[in-house]
Order: sequence, then structure tokens, then C-alpha cells
Amino acid sequence: TNLEVKTEKEILIETGEVYIPDRLVFDGKKVIIIDYKTGDKEEKHQIQISNYANALKKMGYRVVETDLIYTKDILKK
Repeated sequence: TNLEVKTEKEILIETGEVYIPDRLVFDGKKVIIIDYKTGDKEEKHQIQISNYANALKKMGYRVVETDLIYTKDILKK
């Protein structure tokens, strides 16, 4: 498998807004979206990663997974 990882790559959407997901992992036209958060879990984070997914779908990619990783959860272990 030939995976390509993009870190903090800008996605320009038709409204002129720019999305910057923390990490995108591409396998051809399939993509995994990973976003890291330092605070508490909030609904707006899920909305944000859904917006990233929708933008990538419009660009012709198939989003196979989205992951929100909360760093404080990792530090508790």
C-alpha cells in the first residue's frame, strides 16, 4: 500500500473558507482524517471533522474514517 500523509494541509472550500485538518492519510482516493484536540470533548469538534469530511467528499475522495484524538485522554493513561 502506498500511503501519503499530509499534515495541516489547507482545504479551500467554495465559500472561501479554509479548513486545516491536523492529519490526512491518503490511500489513492480513500482518506482518513485525524484531528487532535487539547481540551474537553465538545460537539463543535465533531461538526468540524464532519465539515472536513464533506469537503474532501466533494473533491472526489472516499472518507473511510474520521478520528478525533483528545490529548488529555492519552496523558491520563
